[in-house]
Amino acid sequence: MSNDAKVDRVRPVPMNVGTWIRKLDLMTLRLFASITEERNIGRAAVRESIAPSAVTKRIQQLEDTLGFRLMYRDPKGTRLTAAGAIVDSHVKRILAAIDDLHHELGDFVVGVQGHVRLWANASALVEYLAEDLGTFSRNFPSVTLDIDEGNSADVEHAVTSGIADVGICAPPLDPSPKLSIQPYRTDRLVAVVSVLHPLANAEKLTFLELLGTDLIGGGAKSGTTRLLESAAAQLSIKYQPKYRVASGEAARSLVRAGLGVSIQPSGMVWPYEDAERVRSVPIVDKWAERDLCILTLAARPHSVALTALTTFLTDTGNSR
Repeated sequence: MSNDAKVDRVRPVPMNVGTWIRKLDLMTLRLFASITEERNIGRAAVRESIAPSAVTKRIQQLEDTLGFRLMYRDPKGTRLTAAGAIVDSHVKRILAAIDDLHHELGDFVVGVQGHVRLWANASALVEYLAEDLGTFSRNFPSVTLDIDEGNSADVEHAVTSGIADVGICAPPLDPSPKLSIQPYRTDRLVAVVSVLHPLANAEKLTFLELLGTDLIGGGAKSGTTRLLESAAAQLSIKYQPKYRVASGEAARSLVRAGLGVSIQPSGMVWPYEDAERVRSVPIVDKWAERDLCILTLAARPHSVALTALTTFLTDTGNSR
């Protein structure tokens, strides 16, 4: 500690943090900030509509609590000590945080309002998200939603690049440190076979069994494809589907035609089983049950509308 800092002490041993919390008050911090801006106690007192003597008393109490002289006073005005400059920087952040809190809570007076840009993969939209967003919109009619669909890699990129405020998709295999990841719902992969396929009567299947069939794969960047590639590598086998198509609907068309087996999230299959004459068979490998997740940027402050949406989705997912 410098000699100047020693001279500026007003208490031999500063009070502990618990005492600070009990003794510090926001009005005193605001007065301190006004003095540092006006550089004069009299002008600060006029600005805050308080007597100069009351301002002086509060600053003396603040110095006593913190244990350091915070400013020098003379007929020309005030100037901060080294300790006072440190306190000033923290006081500005505290008051700014209080102002942000007041602004955000003010939105609840008239109801949550705002706009949220959401990206999601197809399985999340079809299986759970569309219904959940419908309920959310009825509960929060003043929040507008901009919804885009993409594969899981697209969703992750949209969030990390700031194109989307929130993303719903399969968990990233190599998540960016920029992301905050919260669980949403559970998603199970199934084998999709024609009702005439030899495996149609199976009660369950392993991924190893499926690797011996003619597989119909999806897009190379999709979360399901990346997961299947990783699972195959764990078995020292390369994942090489015989056919590749861009959508689950196209894959089921090939399945129905007897060209092979597709692996898809269960929610993308069961609504169409009867109409498309296909059947879903559970895959028993542990990794085939995965959590759909909610992606947001970890460092970006959430708007009230975004907080309302992510809280609603996590609460809804946890209740199922």
